[in-house]
Amino acid sequence: MKIALFAAILALFGMAVAANMPSAALKYRPILTREAHFVQGMDAPIPMFAAQIEQESGWRPGITAWDNGRGLAQFMDGTTTTIVQLYPELGKGDPYNPVWAIRALVRYDVWLIGRVQGQDACQKAAAALKGYNAGLGYVRRAQKESPRPAEWFDFTEYINAHQSATNYETSRMYPRRVLFNRQPHYLGWGTYICGGIKL
Repeated sequence: MKIALFAAILALFGMAVAANMPSAALKYRPILTREAHFVQGMDAPIPMFAAQIEQESGWRPGITAWDNGRGLAQFMDGTTTTIVQLYPELGKGDPYNPVWAIRALVRYDVWLIGRVQGQDACQKAAAALKGYNAGLGYVRRAQKESPRPAEWFDFTEYINAHQSATNYETSRMYPRRVLFNRQPHYLGWGTYICGGIKL
């Protein structure tokens, strides 16, 4: 009886979460799943990648932001150039092409995760997401100044490594928005990073 009740609650929660998922996400789910598994294996954090795309573009491949971020992943020219240099197998940078953008986002996230400190997958993902939004240099400086560099949430995230106040606050909140506001929309898509709720 308890198991059936728990299953029913989970099913209702899953339906509520899915209701918040942009419908366009389903179109790109197979591509994202394939790329994430190829790059990071079967335990790839697909819900995090999906949440990041939702945060960046709302799954709209043709948009251009005020800062010239482009496509699903909102890559700017400098980031696109960096990714092409890091991963020449991706070919010419094409941020408006959703397949290219998804392939590039997954690889770039994994590259960033490998260059930040974190005591667990959640803390590393958060630091990497800040690096995606603001630039890896800000994360490295904050972690260098932090007495507890492997703790991102509730600690190192509050170290402003010489960003403007507005840019700092936007980029500080970016990992929280991706991991805690949007990632629950993709709960059934694969390995979930950072369980629980942080405001």
